[in-house]
Amino acid sequence: MILTLRDILPAAPGLHALFVAKTPAPPSVKAGHYFQGRQGTSFWNSLKKYGLLRWTTGFEDDVLLDHGYGLTDIVKVPREFGKEPSVQEYRDGLPRILEMIRTHHPKVVVFVYKGVLDAVISLQFRGKQKAKYGFNEDLESDFGARVFPFPLPGVGNCTTALICRAMQDLRNCLKACSKENDPILALRGSGKELWADEHADDYVRRLRRG
Repeated sequence: MILTLRDILPAAPGLHALFVAKTPAPPSVKAGHYFQGRQGTSFWNSLKKYGLLRWTTGFEDDVLLDHGYGLTDIVKVPREFGKEPSVQEYRDGLPRILEMIRTHHPKVVVFVYKGVLDAVISLQFRGKQKAKYGFNEDLESDFGARVFPFPLPGVGNCTTALICRAMQDLRNCLKACSKENDPILALRGSGKELWADEHADDYVRRLRRG
C-alpha cells in the first residue's frame, strides 16, 4: 500500500480553480499536506503574494476549499524532487484528471508545473504546440475550461516580468469568478428582494463598503 495525499475536492461541482500538480513529495506526504518541500513553499508564497490565497498560521491547503480551489496530482505515487513520472504513469493519470474537470467544472485548470501540461498535450492533443506560461486560449475548447500553466520562480524560462503579468491575469480571472458566485454581489443593482432576513445586515454593510 502506497502512502500518498488525498485529493482536495468539494462535495458539489463549481470550482473556481482546479490546481493539478505532478506528484506528491515525500516531505508533503509525511506532513499530510501539499507542497511542503522547498519548491512547493514557493508555490504557496506566490499565491499569497498576488492575493489569491489568504495568509494563514496553519497549512495552506486547509483553506483551499474556502477560496473555491481544488487540488490533485496527475500521478499519486510520491517522488523525490527531480524524479519524473514515466510516460505510462502520465497516461494512466490523465483520464482521472479529465474526468475530474468534467465533474467539478472549474473555471480555470491551473497546472502547477508547465511540464505536466506539456506531457498532457503530447499524450492527448497531438499536433498542438507546447504551452506557454499564463492563459492558453487555444486549449480552452480541449479542456472545457481556461488553462493556465503556473509560472513558478526559478523553474523553466520564467522572467520576473512574465511571472508578474501572468499572475495578475490569474488574480483578475479568479476574482471575477468569486464575484459571479457571490449571492450578495449578484443582487447589487438588480432590483431583487433581499433573500433572507438573517443576511440583511451583512448585505447593507457590504454595499456601504462597495
